Amino acid sequence: MGAWGTGISSNDTYADIYEQFIDLYNEGVSVPEITNRLIDENQEIISIKEDATNFWFAIANGQWECKALDKEILFKVETIIQKGEDLRIWKELDASSKDLKARENVLTKFLAKLHTIKDKPRKRTKKKLYNSIFKKGDCLVYKMDNGNYGGAFVLTEEQESLTGTNYIALTTIDKKDKPTLEDFKSAYVYVKRVNEISFKGTEMRRDWVDQPQIGGFYALLFKNHNVEIDIIGQLPIFKEYIIRKDKQVGFGWTQLKSAIPYNDEYIKINGASKTRLKLSVWTKKHWL
Repeated sequence: MGAWGTGISSNDTYADIYEQFIDLYNEGVSVPEITNRLIDENQEIISIKEDATNFWFAIANGQWECKALDKEILFKVETIIQKGEDLRIWKELDASSKDLKARENVLTKFLAKLHTIKDKPRKRTKKKLYNSIFKKGDCLVYKMDNGNYGGAFVLTEEQESLTGTNYIALTTIDKKDKPTLEDFKSAYVYVKRVNEISFKGTEMRRDWVDQPQIGGFYALLFKNHNVEIDIIGQLPIFKEYIIRKDKQVGFGWTQLKSAIPYNDEYIKINGASKTRLKLSVWTKKHWL
């Protein structure tokens, strides 16, 4: 959940989703389209109970700010708060009684605000375009939450887009010493077993799948996260990474630091993946 306080906006999930919501709104995208896009692109977050409540709070507040709060979204947030779902999560995360009381007060005030009607919708600001932070082929290293170094590989780049997205592959590199290019040449992509949501008509399905942790990292959010990243070099890309519209996943930059250190806990809950995927799928000339 990545919370740093009891406030509605005091956690990574809310901050990321709300900022994406407002940025898209400022780009002229309609509120219904923003809502649908964020829901479609964040199914993994929605499926994790620790993150789902904050996701819906961000969507609801974004809609309210734009004077376009959807009745279904309001009902979903009401249900979360009135049935105590959010507080149960805080209890499971061993929150103190003081923090639980403070969070309860915050939720009550938040719901009361959503039941008011804003005088005017939020004013859209001037459209801004972004270049992605890194170049295709960059090998990125950074300190993780466990104190070790991790590594990620940049598969795509773009110029002057709404988000400035790099698609980046998280690797299983987990070293006390700073990784080298040789580590990247032999690295494996981090693969998680996830409960993926899909739709057949109006029927929703859940299937356990092995999901390579390759996702979009947005330039428009980069400055808001305290992640120090070094580029130790580049590897050539011989096979282009194809972005599938039905499989797009957006990651927050802080996930670079937390994904590998919390993998053991994740496996205890969701099981281990059986898929092994080498980074060399993209960096090696397979036809030679």
